[in-house]
Amino acid sequence: MFFLKSFSGKQLATASRPWLIAGVLMLSLTSAVQAQNRKVRYVPPSNAGAPKVSVPGITRSACDSELSCLIALVPDLKTDQAPVPQTISKRPTIYFLTPKVDGRVYFRLDEDFGTPSQRKRIYRSSFKIKNDAGVIAYRLPDDAPNLELNKRYSWKFDIDDVSNTRSVYGSIKRVELDQVVAQKLSVMTDPLERASLLAAQGIWYEALQILAEAQLTVPKNLEIFEEWAALLKSASLDRVLAHSFVIQKASIAQPPKPLTPKISDPY
Repeated sequence: MFFLKSFSGKQLATASRPWLIAGVLMLSLTSAVQAQNRKVRYVPPSNAGAPKVSVPGITRSACDSELSCLIALVPDLKTDQAPVPQTISKRPTIYFLTPKVDGRVYFRLDEDFGTPSQRKRIYRSSFKIKNDAGVIAYRLPDDAPNLELNKRYSWKFDIDDVSNTRSVYGSIKRVELDQVVAQKLSVMTDPLERASLLAAQGIWYEALQILAEAQLTVPKNLEIFEEWAALLKSASLDRVLAHSFVIQKASIAQPPKPLTPKISDPY
């Protein structure tokens, strides 16, 4: 301020304009470079020790058309050994693309020891759902057990309505961030930067959640949508991009208490 006041109006215009133009250009270039470097890309974690899975049919239900599909928003990697998507949360949120539905949802969580015969059911819940086609979120409820560190789990999500029963499966593993990465994350406030950092570390569930919540907060922000699209494309989920979010309170908030499982019930 004192420096500027020492100039006359003419001197100020003459002296400051080149610096002003240079400053604007520098800011524009810096913002462009930051945006380019921040593109959210999912980098799969190492698949060491991961069980072989048949990817087709697990993350997407059998369906006649795109509008009738139930799709889990988890990486759809066409490999013999698909890395287990990771989370850093004790109670992660899982996203699904659902068709128009009026029915009931069943969710099951198993400890996964490598083969279907070795899985142990640890949680089950059920709740009613009624919404148009779109993306919904399911957060592991408070009455479910916390996910333990470095333990692999599998889950199953069924929608049962008058027209059809659709099922998708997935896996999840809770990990702890490296201290350096955790420190970087702790000082980040920009959701796009946070999502980019987590996706680069193979933390799928939180990277997706951050971008989903950012879109709901600022629904018409083009930059947020572009980062959302970049993340989905990096996980071969391009088909989800044409669909909007559905605010379904029963699935985004807390589902009712889980059903009491019966010993004879195979679910």
